[in-house]
This record gives sequence, C-alpha cells and structure tokens, in this order.
Amino acid sequence: MAAPPPPGSLPPPLTGAAAARLSPNEQPNPEYRRLHQAYADAYGGIDRLRQALDAPVKTLRGTDAWLGPEARQWGGRLDANRETLKKAADRILWDIYDRLSATRRTVPRV
Repeated sequence: MAAPPPPGSLPPPLTGAAAARLSPNEQPNPEYRRLHQAYADAYGGIDRLRQALDAPVKTLRGTDAWLGPEARQWGGRLDANRETLKKAADRILWDIYDRLSATRRTVPRV
C-alpha cells in the first residue's frame, strides 16, 4: 500500500477572503479544518514512524556481534515487524485522508 496524496492535493480549509465569499447560509466546517491540519501534521511526521526500525536493522546486518540461527530468526521477525510498522503508518494516513475526503468544507450556518 502506497501513501496517500500529500495534503496540498486536497482543497485547503476555507479562511479569510474565501470564507467571506460563502453564501450567508454557509460557514467553514471546523471539522474539515481540524482534519486537514491533522492530516498535514501526520503526513509531515510519518517518515519518523516508518523509519523507526531502520537503525536496529542496520545494526543487526552491519555487525558480526550476533550470528547463527537465532540471530537470523530474530532478524526475520525484525524485518517483518518493520514492514508491519510501515503498513500501519500508511494506514494511519489513509484513514485520515479518507475521513477528510468525505468531510464537507462548509456546513450550514445555524
């Protein structure tokens, strides 16, 4: 699963002059603004999560300190967990993206 499109590919929240041009019956949706910000924050920091197990993998593969079947088995689990973590990071982004994409930028004025 690939990462979803960047936050800039989605319409930004309505603010300032754009919000002022709305009909009198509409107002910017605060939930859309909150989700858009959450998506931008998550998208900007998700690489840290994706790469969290890169250093242990590099250490394990880059040294002869631990060899043998146990090391290979543990390394295999580490690789599997690393892939699971990367998929989870993408799933987090997709969940926010899907929710944001389904949220209207405006709501009726009450």
